[in-house]
Amino acid sequence: MSATARLESFPLQRGTDRGFFLILLTLIWAGIVAGFVPDMFLHLEGHHVAYAWIVHVHAIAYLGWLALLTTQMALIRSDRRDVHRRVGWIGLGLIVAMVVLGPATAVIMAQRKFGTPDSDPSFLIIQFMIVANFAVTASAAFALRRNSAAHRRLMILATIFLSSAGFSRWLAPPLGPLLGTGVGSLYLQLFVCSDILLLAIGVHDWLTRGRLQRAYAIAAPLGILSQVLMVWIYTLPGWKTIAVRLIGH
Repeated sequence: MSATARLESFPLQRGTDRGFFLILLTLIWAGIVAGFVPDMFLHLEGHHVAYAWIVHVHAIAYLGWLALLTTQMALIRSDRRDVHRRVGWIGLGLIVAMVVLGPATAVIMAQRKFGTPDSDPSFLIIQFMIVANFAVTASAAFALRRNSAAHRRLMILATIFLSSAGFSRWLAPPLGPLLGTGVGSLYLQLFVCSDILLLAIGVHDWLTRGRLQRAYAIAAPLGILSQVLMVWIYTLPGWKTIAVRLIGH
């Protein structure tokens, strides 16, 4: 049996899947809004370094991705697969744009923040690797677009990787004092909410099929491993030296 045939053998369950993935998408939107809207107001009120112009372009691209995912899910739910396939090509362009805009925005804002209370050049590794996780997973989803089970899970998974930026903005401040310092504490502050959503996909598939979808079973552990790696790199003094040089200081 070919690899493609094995992937295609994962059974579809339209009823439970549609409700489950709609809940996941709703939670992702909630996490992004809860994290970024208060942060935006703090910037506008002058509590943080002012946004550079690229931040607004970056926000448009990233919200565009969420809007596209929502639209695509609505098209599938209404059985407009023909439109879904045509609109999907927009996603490929957004992946490329986000891979460029994400790191560029991180570097420019790190330059602006340098020397202020908001400065944390080491955090660049978190931002860079989150974008890398998204890009690899979303690209795999696009490559496996003919396999609906793999495609849907990888698209949601890629978006969950991005959503950690929203969840951590409101979760890290109360968790930090409770958990203290260290790699484990930082990992939980940054990724506990998004990883709960990530693991929920596996729990859902196990309960409804008795096994994991193959593409998810590969991508999810690699994503978590990369999160642990990026947090560990963040704590290294040598990386801070490199990060400061990256932003020209």
